[in-house]
Amino acid sequence: MRRKEGMQIRDVMTKDPVTVGSETLVIEARKIMKERNFRRLPVVDNGKLVGIVTQKDLEEAAPPPTSSSNLYELHYFLSKMKVKEVMKKNPATIRPDAPFEEALKLGQEKGISSFLVVENGKLVGITTESDIVKLLTRVLGLKEEGVRITVEGFGGKLGNLQKIISILDQYGAPILSMMSLPKPEKKDWLVALRIKTKNPQPIIEELKKAGFTIDYFATTGLG
Repeated sequence: MRRKEGMQIRDVMTKDPVTVGSETLVIEARKIMKERNFRRLPVVDNGKLVGIVTQKDLEEAAPPPTSSSNLYELHYFLSKMKVKEVMKKNPATIRPDAPFEEALKLGQEKGISSFLVVENGKLVGITTESDIVKLLTRVLGLKEEGVRITVEGFGGKLGNLQKIISILDQYGAPILSMMSLPKPEKKDWLVALRIKTKNPQPIIEELKKAGFTIDYFATTGLG
């Protein structure tokens, strides 16, 4: 099956990310982060991913000095400390062919905002929640001007979705995106549609005639 462009982690990851080794000095890792404006660095030894170190890890390992004597002690301390002493070992990873929703689930479960991408045992990329939000914006067509309509009244199944598509076809209104949410307390579904049309009112009236409840509609689009 042909892969759909823009729907997998490989489409938003940064390939061949900058890494450090576990024996790298903390002071050197801090320098790399500052110069490249990074907030995290994967830790790789002999081609194998062994950990990840973040800006927060480095700051907590060496808090700012409170006096000139402490400054000297800090420099000496950092000149000896290595990344392996502060890194997080065995970090969570994700496959490059994983769908973006798998990364979001992993982030929720592990409480992380960055994802190390591993294929055949090798680190091939890194991506972040920010990258995934950008992907969602593209996939959901949020930059295109449209109208969002929130519909209820499907009953216990989404079989009536065909009726909605038929109405949209009748008015020549393409679907930009569609999201569904079960409402078991009402034995119903809520469906949020983003459609491309300049005149939603006739469509809304037609949906109401077909027995659907329109909870909300608004013009959307980020421009």
